[in-house]
Amino acid sequence: QSQRRTGLGVAALSLATLMLAACSSAPSVETPEAKQEVAQMNAGWQAERAKYMDCVQQKADDGARGKGTPKDVAAGAIDACKDQLKVMHDAFHSYLSAQMSTAHGQTSARQAADRVTTDTREKARTYLTRYVEVERYKAGQR
Repeated sequence: QSQRRTGLGVAALSLATLMLAACSSAPSVETPEAKQEVAQMNAGWQAERAKYMDCVQQKADDGARGKGTPKDVAAGAIDACKDQLKVMHDAFHSYLSAQMSTAHGQTSARQAADRVTTDTREKARTYLTRYVEVERYKAGQR
């Protein structure tokens, strides 16, 4: 299951890294304590992303045995886990905000968090739709 999320995780993390580099001209992190706090926040938002992916995977597993179309199953899983996605969004926004000192940087952090959240949700939708199709195909082969 974690291998399934690896591609999504790498893509979101790569996007986050690029956006952070583009948005922050002067990071405010200077002290070892501040760096440690930011590292913990980084680990925290990634853990929240993993929880979201676990949530949608579980909901898709449940729905794969049902009658709905794969797109409907994916949409239902995403809807059922929207609160967890919000937690991930907020954690990622906090992580980026901790590294931005200017008002422009804070705006960029919010925009980056919105973008990573949208990308995570849409990649989950694409993955889950295909996942349900494959699981149903395999079940028909048994």
